[in-house]
Amino acid sequence: MARPAHSADPPTDTVHRLVRRLMACALLLTLAAIGVNQVLLDRVLHGGAVLWTESLVAGMLRREPGLPALLRAGGTDPAVFAHLGGVPEVVEIAGFQLLGPEGQVLFQSPPPDGPPGRLPQAEAPVRDAEGVAGRLVVSLRDAGRRAALRQAFRLAQASIAAFGATTLLLLVWLGRRGRQEEAAAARARYLLRHDSLTGLATHAELRERLALALAVARPAGLQVGVLVLNLRGFRDVNAVHGRATGDAVLEALALRLRTLVRREDTVARLSADRFAVVQTAIIGDEDAITLAERLATALAEPLPLACGGGLTLGVELGLAVAPQDGEEAELLLARAEAALSAARGQPEPAIRGFEPAMDEAIRARREIESDLRQAIEAQALLLHYQPQRRLRDRRLTGFEALLRWPHPTRGMIPPAEFVAMAEQNGLIVPLGAWVIRAACAEAARWPGDYRVAVNLSPAQFRHGDLVCTVADALARSGLSPHRLELEITESLLQEDTEDVVRLLRDLRGLGVSIAMDDFGTGWSSLAHLWRFPFGKLKIDRAFVTELTRDPKLSAIVATIVGLGRILDMTVVAEGVETEDQARILTAEGCEQGQGWLFGRPMPAEAARRLIAEESGRASRNAA
Repeated sequence: MARPAHSADPPTDTVHRLVRRLMACALLLTLAAIGVNQVLLDRVLHGGAVLWTESLVAGMLRREPGLPALLRAGGTDPAVFAHLGGVPEVVEIAGFQLLGPEGQVLFQSPPPDGPPGRLPQAEAPVRDAEGVAGRLVVSLRDAGRRAALRQAFRLAQASIAAFGATTLLLLVWLGRRGRQEEAAAARARYLLRHDSLTGLATHAELRERLALALAVARPAGLQVGVLVLNLRGFRDVNAVHGRATGDAVLEALALRLRTLVRREDTVARLSADRFAVVQTAIIGDEDAITLAERLATALAEPLPLACGGGLTLGVELGLAVAPQDGEEAELLLARAEAALSAARGQPEPAIRGFEPAMDEAIRARREIESDLRQAIEAQALLLHYQPQRRLRDRRLTGFEALLRWPHPTRGMIPPAEFVAMAEQNGLIVPLGAWVIRAACAEAARWPGDYRVAVNLSPAQFRHGDLVCTVADALARSGLSPHRLELEITESLLQEDTEDVVRLLRDLRGLGVSIAMDDFGTGWSSLAHLWRFPFGKLKIDRAFVTELTRDPKLSAIVATIVGLGRILDMTVVAEGVETEDQARILTAEGCEQGQGWLFGRPMPAEAARRLIAEESGRASRNAA
């Protein structure tokens, strides 16, 4: 079984440990602060009580200078101490006792409020020149300054507790957020190395493991095999059976692939219908060929469908073996892909090994990839513009922007030769962004309300921030959003439907229009058409080319026009080349047309001249 991708310890573990330690420190500091606050309160209250008691002793001595002598005499006659009642007392003192030298109670006035022994007490010595004659013990009540102090300290204590609780809650929140971010980061790291549907390794993970396998095999004198396989006819599965069935088939296929290879081998998903296997530490070519034949035989067995029955797919395999076919990971993968391309050219599913003659195709592809990358960076590509007209009066409504690549040595390269390659190697994202910016900038120079249509690749929805790209292009150019139309193909509807709907609605939120290009080539999308915010349907040229020869096509066109009318979508026919085609389309209710009858793709300057001519003609007609 193929081994799982390598995993590293998440770097957020250190942050989690720090948060936990901070929580412990915050709790300890809060408890310590509350304890210190209580100790300070006790000390302040005790100090105040002693001061009040000493103040009362001083008042008694001023009132009765002979008080020490009376205490030494041990008199207990209340009348002897009656004159001390006039000594002013503070509100915090509930009562007091005068004790003799031996600690006996000689006088108590007034009786303290509350249960005996429950009130806090303080004492101070009563002394004269001869020394201590007795002691004054006072009972204290929570009133006056004592109550105010206690209230102030309690408020401080509550503030400390509230601050500590807030700090703990904040740290708990930070901890939970950190765990959520860690889970999201772990998911992102997983998706970087694993296909989200099948769990197989991604292209990037495959390259890393292949490089590691080559490094291990080289000193040991072993070989490494790379097999790239393509599922013939898989793209029809989604169209016929639906996306859910297609996903189930891919999951079953991935499981079958895992069971056919060794644990130390790697299985990867390169695209929707292309897979690869890295076979490590083999003895010779025969091992790789044997595995290829075993894969072809096993994958030719029917795959179960959820609705019952089975699905049989043809498998084409390309094979390259290191070191004889290359000693670098990228080169080995490229040569396995070249072998697969040769296998795909056969009428029946086949297994092809790499041959030196295939190097020319690899070299040419690499050269054109490098040239395309440089052309994008240098903005050396061009946009041509094909007119779109209203059929009933042939009035110009706008243009479709079409990409052109004027190569310095190869001449004008058509999009069919480089757009698919750009989608495979990721260049489609910067290339598509340039097209959107350039088309918006050019359309902003046109007078009137003419629209510009731009084709989007499904890869632009999967990679890059398409909504921000469009918004930035509109902002930079100053083009009114309603003048920009974004065209997508029906194949996009077979992608992640919810994500596509969300992105399309976000684009519509910018004010741009969404058009479905080449409509009618994939009728499985009809069930989902109402969910997508389309403003325009473009009838595929396949229905228009034979329109004058096959009456049934008129019925199909009428059906599409009726569907567009029901869904409040403008219908445009592509590939209109003759007046007869335009007449039939107009009769069936089609609103707009595009094709050589109305104008071939032209440079930006020619499009501006055409707009000027249209404007002049409209002015003369109005006059």
